[in-house]
Amino acid sequence: MGDPIQLKDEGNKCFQAGEVDKAIECYTNAMKTCKDKNVLAVLHRNRSACYLKQENYVKAASDASRAIDVDASDLKALYRRCLALERLGKLDMAFKDVQRCATIEPKNKTFLETLRRLGAEIQQKLKTTFSTDSRVQSMFEILLDDEMDKDKKEKAANNLIVLAREDAGSERIFQNNGVPLLQQLIETGKPAMILAAIRTLSGMCTGHRARATAIIHLIGIDKLCSIMAVDNEEIALATCNLFQCTYDSLSGSDKRLYGKEEALVLDSSRDLKTILLALLEMISSKKVSGHGRDQALNLLTKNVPRKDKRESDHSKTLFTIDHGLKKILKVCGQVPDLPDQLPLTENTQLIASVLLNKLYDDLRCDPERDNYRDICDEYIKGKFDPNDMDKNIHAINALSGLLQGPFDVGNALAGHQGVMEMMVALCGSEREVDQIVAVEALIHASTKMSRASFIITNGVSLLKDIYKKTKNEKIKIRALVGLCKLGSAGGDDYSMRQFAEGSTEKLAKQCRNARPPPQQQPELPLCFLTGPERARPDTLKPPQFIQFIQFIQFTQDTEEQLAMTNVPQLQSRTEPKRANNWQEMFLSSPANQLLASPDGPKPDSSPFRLEEERPPKLNLSKVE
Repeated sequence: MGDPIQLKDEGNKCFQAGEVDKAIECYTNAMKTCKDKNVLAVLHRNRSACYLKQENYVKAASDASRAIDVDASDLKALYRRCLALERLGKLDMAFKDVQRCATIEPKNKTFLETLRRLGAEIQQKLKTTFSTDSRVQSMFEILLDDEMDKDKKEKAANNLIVLAREDAGSERIFQNNGVPLLQQLIETGKPAMILAAIRTLSGMCTGHRARATAIIHLIGIDKLCSIMAVDNEEIALATCNLFQCTYDSLSGSDKRLYGKEEALVLDSSRDLKTILLALLEMISSKKVSGHGRDQALNLLTKNVPRKDKRESDHSKTLFTIDHGLKKILKVCGQVPDLPDQLPLTENTQLIASVLLNKLYDDLRCDPERDNYRDICDEYIKGKFDPNDMDKNIHAINALSGLLQGPFDVGNALAGHQGVMEMMVALCGSEREVDQIVAVEALIHASTKMSRASFIITNGVSLLKDIYKKTKNEKIKIRALVGLCKLGSAGGDDYSMRQFAEGSTEKLAKQCRNARPPPQQQPELPLCFLTGPERARPDTLKPPQFIQFIQFIQFTQDTEEQLAMTNVPQLQSRTEPKRANNWQEMFLSSPANQLLASPDGPKPDSSPFRLEEERPPKLNLSKVE
């Protein structure tokens, strides 16, 4: 280790040379072997000076305090602690230290100047504090007064939110009985007051672990969940932001600095676990609105999987799978057209599929993935009931959710005994809801062509039958989408062609003649963009184009809606020229060119190959 005195002298030389890190190392090593408390006090005092240089004010104040414990009149230690405390915002304590310095050396100009400066800062802070306290009280009085003018209430609410965004303002609200008053605003039941209270709480919880912990214990996680569960998108989103701010503060994800040392809380793991369990309960509760369910799923998606796969701890993912995977599958399996279903928005099931995929991707080994698949398999098999068709379509819809998320899991389950038989039964059902669930499952299953061999083999006949049978235009168009995707599944392998000769031409004509339902028909009909070239005008206006695309989006899955997305298999076999604008981009898409041809594909060519777009062959034996 070396002699403490020598190490101290070496540290002094490094400090004078500006090598602060080396100086700290020397002082620290000297402390390990030093037995003399006076020398030890000097070492702490010197290291305090190093920490001041590094702007590490917490450690600077701590080392200076250790030196003062040995010698209460150590001027250097007192002054250094004064500077550190001032930077930490503890002006009253800093003032006491410099006051002691000035008492010991009353003629020291540095001490006197610091004493005057700190005195002025304290006076200004007191003035500001009293002013802020009175403003906070007046804001709450305005907000809680039923007879107060609406404009004044709105202004008071905005001022409170702005004040809470600053750490000092948040602290004043908290110290002035702000949380109970905010609870009173929430209890009014008025959306504007609830929004103001929630947004203020978000500011108070941001970046301050101790305050966030106190707030969730005062209000209660269950109460916050009940607020997010209301059928109001704006309130649900604001409460979601409050949960996120709280979660970041408790987990240490919020790295922002606020001028004070980090609040010390022994352990936040229990509160984090409670929040996670509450969110998992929300996603399967009938009392939760569609907007609230969306935000609960979004919070789980953002906070459960690891952000960096190099991190070893994925315990949150394993916990969520064990306690919530079946609840997520329940959301995916909901069929809004049936009675007694969970409230959903148009995006809920897609968000649930994203969460399923992220959870599966976060698993690290095969046993964990096997457990994930087993839970999914158990859930879907448990829903099959030959005497209850509603349970069966719930199972198939849950399978669709898996096919949109972790496709390998969904594809494996689709090949299990009884699943395809159930799809056949749904396709043959007289109920339109059964038919649309089966069609959507087949479409989602054909998304990953290279891995959907089971569906490719069996899906074409089912989609053809349901297209011929149904009178619902929406189901007809979705069946056509599925047939187009399955028809291109074989790629260049002619042994895997799903259609007989001439069938592709018939499919193209059916797609070209498709019409939207009268009540949903936009100004630009479906055949307008898929008809012959001569049927199109020279220019297409963007508003009409947008109306057309909006009609095509019958479901949340926008990736497969029409040729606009360029089915990968078609795109890989054609190389259209780069489009100069949105109109050229659409008109040059491979599937659109196929459907646009009034005569269909050439008889001697592949039904999905455009001869004029075929890239030229390269003669490798020729030297150019």
